[in-house]
Amino acid sequence: MTHQPFQPRRMPLPEINWPAAPDSPRLRESEVHVWAFALDVPPERISALATTLSTDERQRAEQFRFPRLRERFIVGRGGMRAILARYTGSDPSRLQFSYSLRGKPRLTDSALEFNLAHSDELALLAVTDSVPVGVDVELIRPMPDGLDIARRFFAASEVAAFADVPTDAHDEAFFNLWTRKEAWLKATGDGISESLSKVEFTFRPGDTARVVAIDGNPRAAVEWSLSELQPAVGFTGAVALRVGEIRLNCWRAEF
Repeated sequence: MTHQPFQPRRMPLPEINWPAAPDSPRLRESEVHVWAFALDVPPERISALATTLSTDERQRAEQFRFPRLRERFIVGRGGMRAILARYTGSDPSRLQFSYSLRGKPRLTDSALEFNLAHSDELALLAVTDSVPVGVDVELIRPMPDGLDIARRFFAASEVAAFADVPTDAHDEAFFNLWTRKEAWLKATGDGISESLSKVEFTFRPGDTARVVAIDGNPRAAVEWSLSELQPAVGFTGAVALRVGEIRLNCWRAEF
């Protein structure tokens, strides 16, 4: 989503719905692990995670004007390092990243694929063995201009379906659709502005998440797997990867 102006803390993070993670996770082929973790943690945990960051990550953290946003960045990057270290067996501070032209990080000495997303006080990290993956999460919040945004950026079939959603379900439907598009775009590496309308999804509350068509072609959609994520009350998310079927494990991470 477009960056929202910083708001004071809303409330304590809702309890993450997923079970505690294993210490030594193992990835199988076409399997994706999604980890949820809180971004607002005690000061001592922020300090500990900050020690694992690289020089450039610390410099990026210092660019945030508001302390809470700076701290959430530190926890997000430090949490990502801590989780990836469980797969590689490395010290989190020794992990090295390279970056795509769009800024997506990759480990320099591992085939692991991963993607980080965050909204409000919650972060998600998706990890696969070697298949590019995209994940997104959003706090469901009032979107009075949701239909206008849909008309500007979404496929015509999605706009028509969104207009038929009951008013009291508009916000959930909008963020279902937005997170599915974001997850897919992040998996492909496509830019949002160029590609929001070219891929169509199911998104009505209660419907099974799936890719309906790509560039108007339903056959192209069957190459993709999509799963809805419900990590905590009030949040919705999605994970996407280009495999015939997702084998999904969702966990809660604590640092």
